[in-house]
Amino acid sequence: MRLKELYRIAFDVNARDFFMMTRLSYIKDIGFNQNCLIILAVAVLYPNSVLAGSQYYVDLNINTEKCSQYDVVKRKCGSGVSVAYKKFSGVVTAVKPGDTVYIREGTYNEQLSPETSGTKGNEITYRNFQNEKVIITGPYRPAIDLSNRQYLIIEGLEVNNVDRWLYLLKASHNIVRNNKFRNARNGGGGAKTGIFFSEATYNRVSGNTFENNSSDGMSLISSDYNIVENNTFHYARHALWDIRCGNFNVIRNNYFHNKRQKIGEVYDCHHHAGFKRHNATKYNLIEGNDFAFVPSSGNSSPYSGMQYAGQNGIIRFNKFHDLAGPGIRFAIYGKEARYNLSNRTYHNVFYGMHFAGIDIADGQDMKDNIFQNNIFTKSEFVANDTRWRWWVNQLDGQPVQIKTARLNGFLLDNNAIFGNEPGDYWLITNGWRKPGVGGRLTIADWESDYPELVKNTVEKNPSFVNEQERDFHLKPDSPLIDKGAFLTQTTGSGSGTVIPVKDVGYFYDGFSIPGEKGDIIQLKGQKETAMILSIDYKGKTLTLDKRLTWDENQGLTLKYNGQAPDIGMYEMTAD
Repeated sequence: MRLKELYRIAFDVNARDFFMMTRLSYIKDIGFNQNCLIILAVAVLYPNSVLAGSQYYVDLNINTEKCSQYDVVKRKCGSGVSVAYKKFSGVVTAVKPGDTVYIREGTYNEQLSPETSGTKGNEITYRNFQNEKVIITGPYRPAIDLSNRQYLIIEGLEVNNVDRWLYLLKASHNIVRNNKFRNARNGGGGAKTGIFFSEATYNRVSGNTFENNSSDGMSLISSDYNIVENNTFHYARHALWDIRCGNFNVIRNNYFHNKRQKIGEVYDCHHHAGFKRHNATKYNLIEGNDFAFVPSSGNSSPYSGMQYAGQNGIIRFNKFHDLAGPGIRFAIYGKEARYNLSNRTYHNVFYGMHFAGIDIADGQDMKDNIFQNNIFTKSEFVANDTRWRWWVNQLDGQPVQIKTARLNGFLLDNNAIFGNEPGDYWLITNGWRKPGVGGRLTIADWESDYPELVKNTVEKNPSFVNEQERDFHLKPDSPLIDKGAFLTQTTGSGSGTVIPVKDVGYFYDGFSIPGEKGDIIQLKGQKETAMILSIDYKGKTLTLDKRLTWDENQGLTLKYNGQAPDIGMYEMTAD
């Protein structure tokens, strides 16, 4: 057998069968060295398949429900050695842990509902073949159902014009990556949205596009330890995503743009999808996202970049810009959003909102919310909602960066707040639909009259690299370089891998999610860094991957360059 023919077989058959053929049947014909090279080539083509499981195909072109002589190149039955099925319903009964299902180009009017779970290290993969376009469509609710399944991978598919996209109900350790989800036309039925998590754990959704949903784009309800990262979200009738009574989830490095309503929501459950859990939306990390657009609400409550009522959350390194409503509304309302406690919002940029960078609601159970090292600039209040005289007659056109309906429950510490020039009024404004106490106040007035709420403000133009392109890196001459506060301080002096600090709420240890790593931290005045391995929230200690030595009350923050961290999203690169 010639080398060319072996390459043809390598392309045509599953990796395990090819390995056995070359190892046993043809080793004398082609020689040991060539044999090894071919096996290596197959390993590169199918890195997750060699010796890990079989390969199956789904192809609408074949004229039988199952074909055991499928030709991958010709897409026909009878001249090959692979196994193919005409429908998803056939292949899902055949696969075992470690197998890969390649779906050939075509439009499939069928639900994909795997019957078998994979195992750790032997996931079952359903994906498009090479770069072929695979579309799943039809009146399915949902089009892909991973409920009660574990260790499955869904990759490279397009789901379009269906009732709902995907369910992860009591599902765990699944990966949904590099797919396109479009046009979910029937999002009714309560909380079951386009992509719906319920009691789901340790799932990862990455590199997907979600576009045009008639309800919420993605809901994580009573679901913990999930990662949603590097996705693009466009257009949903209500919110692009929400977390409800879920803990230890990560929303990271996504792009959000909603022409219809708000972007994100975080709050508790009060009869949502059958759950009634209060003060139960804790330790969620929202970082590195681009909150790019929400429209005017007209005469209704303004649409927010994020409507937030969680506890012990971290909101950091995000950019909020060009929103008709506030970047974040820290909400208190009803029974689902009563607890807004101990959240840490730091190193974000709030730029060019037509309401305010943040909006803080009145009501009970708003405590210990700290805003630190953020940039608030270029926002201008626009009275899109014309029902309130104060908004129309006084606030309209003012450089409002922070709007608060309360005078307790929060602290603005060491933020850059800048309107048009130093000494502007209205940068921090108190009141909801009527003016609050104090009338017009400057930043200096706030720091003098309310030092428990506002302190250490840097009232200077940030000097961004390119505002028009929304590049919020700082120029080398920015007045915000080395002006950031250290996030916390040590308690007592010592040496070792367990370091006690005053506030552990700023930090992330990976939440014990596979593949995640903790923050890299650095002490004031030291160059050495260490990674956080775990956090003791009650004991207020950080366990590190290496020994450090510290003094009492020594500043501690994330890795930085220079003498201190910079204010804003980006740390100036070291020389």
